[in-house]
Amino acid sequence: MKVFDLHSDLFTDIAWRKRRGEKNIFDRIHYPMLKKGGVTAVLCVFWVEPAFRNLPYERFKELYTYVIEDLHESKHAYIHDPLFPQDNLPSHEQIHIYLGLEGLAFMEGWEGETTLSKIENAFQSLTESKITHAIFAWNERNFLATGTGISRPQKNEGLTDYGRVAVQQANHQNWLLDVSHLDEASFWDMYNVSVHPVMASHSNAKSLCDHERNLNDQQIKAIAQRGGIIGLNAYGGFVSREKPDIDRFIDHAVYIADLVGTEHLAFGFDFLDYLEPHKIGTGTTVYTEGLEDVSKVPSLLEKMSKRGFTAAELEAISFHNAERFIKIHAGNRGNNSEPDTYPGR
Repeated sequence: MKVFDLHSDLFTDIAWRKRRGEKNIFDRIHYPMLKKGGVTAVLCVFWVEPAFRNLPYERFKELYTYVIEDLHESKHAYIHDPLFPQDNLPSHEQIHIYLGLEGLAFMEGWEGETTLSKIENAFQSLTESKITHAIFAWNERNFLATGTGISRPQKNEGLTDYGRVAVQQANHQNWLLDVSHLDEASFWDMYNVSVHPVMASHSNAKSLCDHERNLNDQQIKAIAQRGGIIGLNAYGGFVSREKPDIDRFIDHAVYIADLVGTEHLAFGFDFLDYLEPHKIGTGTTVYTEGLEDVSKVPSLLEKMSKRGFTAAELEAISFHNAERFIKIHAGNRGNNSEPDTYPGR
């Protein structure tokens, strides 16, 4: 069964390894594991880690340069081109990779005379660089939005005026707007400002695990009502506070499916093994027992079948729901252009 993972940090691993001189990283390390897990498509994000938060634009450029260089050298990575999505389709030996962004704080350092021109220039250049997706804030407050994990919330949380402009730019470019990591105020602002449906690429049900990164029932229903999609997250802290294991993960799938239907459900695993070897500046990692990495996905699908999901439902959840959502909401964008190095130069 084919699998589409809507959230992966494997670009972080590639960049760190590339920085210390390794080569052919995707083909050597990630392709075999993805194939073992049945993953044929994956949305990978460029994420400026907390260790580089003081230099977000510089780190983004470095990430992009390292990653694209490795992918261009790869025999098994097929970079999805939103400009011509039907051309040069990948072979069965290739993984279809969608390029995304987890946090847009780096845009404040983009080329431009004003903040508004920086936002406009960034979206234009990034679109030409095959970027299709954005989460506005990670666990931070930035010039666009507020993410979860802020220790001292303010009364004026939510999208800023610049954040509203960024939503309009994203809509204009047919980007996928992702509400995972946004605090509730920013969630509703993005939901109400966007003329397109939104996705939550890697979030679970708050009713089952009361964590601010998870979605409450109202948010889940709102995403579904507009034709959006929710990718289930395998990070243990969002699965269960008491016993994060594969059965608790499936509980989230059952709950959301019962609430809004299987057609709005997908996977956004957020596997931690891509991050753990590197000093990225985050805290302790919590694994979900039985779902520690991508190789465990076939076992997950077997267990979901035993819990009552039909073969057709599993095919939809594991692949077709995500594929359909992206095809509908990140369509053809016009002329084809690709920079030689990093976007923004």
